[in-house]
Formats: sequence, C-alpha cells, structure tokens
Amino acid sequence: MTAVKPKGKSKVTRKKAGGSVPGKNFMIALQGLEELAKGQISAAKDPFRTGIGIVSEIKKMTLRLENEIEDDSRSMTEAYDSAGVVGMGIGVL
Repeated sequence: MTAVKPKGKSKVTRKKAGGSVPGKNFMIALQGLEELAKGQISAAKDPFRTGIGIVSEIKKMTLRLENEIEDDSRSMTEAYDSAGVVGMGIGVL
C-alpha cells in the first residue's frame, strides 16, 4: 500500500471578490452629499419642506439605480414577472 500525501495549498493566488463593497471614494461622496443636504436644510426658509424634497430626490435616484441593476441582472433567457405581466426571454421556449 502506498502512502497518500495530503494535498497542500495551491500556489496559485485567486482573486478576491472585489468591488462588491462601495469604495472609499464612494463613501466620501455620500458624506459630501449628506453635508450638502444638511447645509441646504439649515439655510432654507422652510427646513421641513426642503428636507422632504431632498429625501424625495434621493429616493428617486435609488429607485432608478435599483431598476437599472435589476434590468442588467436579468438575462435574455429567463422568464420574469413584472407588474402582473409575465415576460420570457428568447431561450425559454
């Protein structure tokens, strides 16, 4: 019977899943947006209305981003349901 040597770790380095976490520049930009919004709210004649308007615009932007991500992730070959309408990609049938 021959001795079985345990397998060692591979010398090939694998890439780490990068880009999944927002980068440092993105976080700095978000902090800048927050400071800008706070400045506009504190300088406004009606801070409540201004704050609601700013939050509304931010929500619209995030919804657009979510829709874009969803559209990009949807393959042409998968079936999907969108607002009660079923759609199919080319390769489903």
